[in-house]
This record gives sequence, C-alpha cells and structure tokens, in this order.
Amino acid sequence: MDAFLSFHASGFWLAMALILGVAVSGAKPYLPSAVQPFLVPAYWVLTPYLALIAGGASPRLMGLSAIDWALSLRIGVGLALGVLAFALLARAASSRTDELSEKGDARPDPQHWLGILASVGLCGAEEFFWSFLRGATAELFVTLSVTLDASGYWAVWLAALLAAPMAALTQPTTMHRLVKLAILAMTSVLFFYTYNFWLCWALHVLSWMLLLSAHPRTRQPHLTKRSRSE
Repeated sequence: MDAFLSFHASGFWLAMALILGVAVSGAKPYLPSAVQPFLVPAYWVLTPYLALIAGGASPRLMGLSAIDWALSLRIGVGLALGVLAFALLARAASSRTDELSEKGDARPDPQHWLGILASVGLCGAEEFFWSFLRGATAELFVTLSVTLDASGYWAVWLAALLAAPMAALTQPTTMHRLVKLAILAMTSVLFFYTYNFWLCWALHVLSWMLLLSAHPRTRQPHLTKRSRSE
C-alpha cells in the first residue's frame, strides 16, 4: 500500500491524476466561462509537474531526459512519413468544397496562426500528461514487482487506457475524438520504442494538424464554438 499512500510514490500520483480528472470534468460546467478553457490544460501540466517535484515521477521514464536521439529520430521519421501519407490520401479523397470557398479570400488570417500556436501548446500539455501516465505506470510496475513479460509494453498501454476517457471527452465532435484516440495510439507506440516525450509531442502536433486538415469541416482543433461556449 505504500506505493499508493506515500507522497513520493508514483502510485499516489496516478491515483491523484484519476481523482483530479473526475473532479475537473465535474466542476468545469459550473465554472465561469472565462476559466473553463484553461482548466483541463492546467490539469494536464500541473499534475505531472507536482509529481516531478515531489519525486513521484521519473524524468527518464517520462521521456524528458536520457534520450537516445539517434534511435528516436529513425523511428520518429518513419511514423511521421506514415502520418503524412495517410493525411494526404485522406485529403485527396475529401470534398473540394472547402478549397473552392477559400479561393475568394487568400489574405492571411491572424486568428488562424493564433489557433495553430494554441494547438501546439495544448498538444504539448496533453502529451506531457500522457507521458506522465506512461512513466508513472512503468514505475508503479517496478515498485509492485510486477513480473509480466514485456512489462514496459503493458505499462504504456495501461497508461493509454487511463488517458483515453479524458482524451475523448475533451473533444467536441466524433471526428476530433477519433483523431485524438488515433494519436494516443500512435504516440504510445512511439513512446514505447523511444521514451522520448519531445518526439511524441512533435508527432502529436503533426498528426493533429494533418489529420484534421484532411477533414474540411474540422480545421480549428480545441477552439470550436462548443468548447468556447462551455
């Protein structure tokens, strides 16, 4: 039980992450509209940060340090090219209505670039939280002396299972949910082979931008009317 009761244990912070996730989801509708957009990103960032400074999470197991960049880039480039190819095929098969409507106004839109920057930051915050779940789960397996074959593999996918509900519930449409869960799966595979948060963040952003741009009606990730009005 010390693995879950000690302030310095990964199990304690995993339990806290789950409890806080439920609390954040339940409290969000009752908070002022100006606060709501910042609540979940704050949860994504502050929970791992507090775990790190308390010693309840390992920077190495979270993919923040001791990174093999040569291996990471070999695997990451392959995954990135696969995502790019898939997105281009999806884009080619999608309706051209959006493209035709954009021809009438080619002026740069500052809001578009602000949306991109916001998406990069939000993807990073979410990936940081996912990496925390992966690292904390792996550390918990070690603490509990779990003897499963390929325990690192199972730790990554257990973390994905824990991350999936919040990943889906924070998205406004079915398309966004499917894309986000696909990204969770892709970055989980990449993390298992590389233990590199930074590369997972890059793949997360690339996948989010490309896969949603392939669907003409979902161009503003995280910044839809529904999410702004909640």
